[in-house]
Amino acid sequence: MNIYQMDKNFILFRCLHNGPISPSNIGSLPGEQFDRNNKFFTRLIDAYGSCAMLVWDDDYVVAHARFYPQIIYDKFKFCCHDPNYAITREIAEIELPPLTSPAERTLRITCFFIYMDFRGQGLSHKLIDAIIKWAQDNSWRSIRCYAYQENHWLSSEMCKPMLSTYRKHGFKKIENGTLPEVKDFLQQMKNGELGAEKSKHLKNSVATGTYQNLWIFMKWN
Repeated sequence: MNIYQMDKNFILFRCLHNGPISPSNIGSLPGEQFDRNNKFFTRLIDAYGSCAMLVWDDDYVVAHARFYPQIIYDKFKFCCHDPNYAITREIAEIELPPLTSPAERTLRITCFFIYMDFRGQGLSHKLIDAIIKWAQDNSWRSIRCYAYQENHWLSSEMCKPMLSTYRKHGFKKIENGTLPEVKDFLQQMKNGELGAEKSKHLKNSVATGTYQNLWIFMKWN
């Protein structure tokens, strides 16, 4: 397996929840969503060099980690997979800042997903190493991200690594918090909309009081 930064030769405009993706099976998206996603990622690559790391196993992407300038993500909360946080036309056409000030050069790791058949092989650590090296090589000053304390099932569902994974790479805690989309996801589970197995996970997490442990980390001060 190899890790490469995403470039315009292959734009991963959708996520891996349904399995590994290759150029031959990536398909499309409904309506204008494909055009918006593809346009937005293309513009980010043109402006900043990349916005994701992809893990390739032969011709298939089996894991990925997406990252964006913090100031863009602060303005728009978006996801190329979740229709509730879709990349809109406004996001796709946003004026991308040049990031000339050192204070602006902060990356935000957002979506971090390894397909289930490839977990337990150290890919999370390799992806984080690749992002850190890319950030250093491209004059980024810091990296921020979200992580869960001990909930492997929730971190996998929400595409966020655990606290221990980031700590091994020197990330430091900034503050506690809870993402709105996590609350939405947990409410859907509580309502039974996502199946009995996920409801069972939620019940067990509530019993142990751990499901809200969402922390923010930063690599460099």
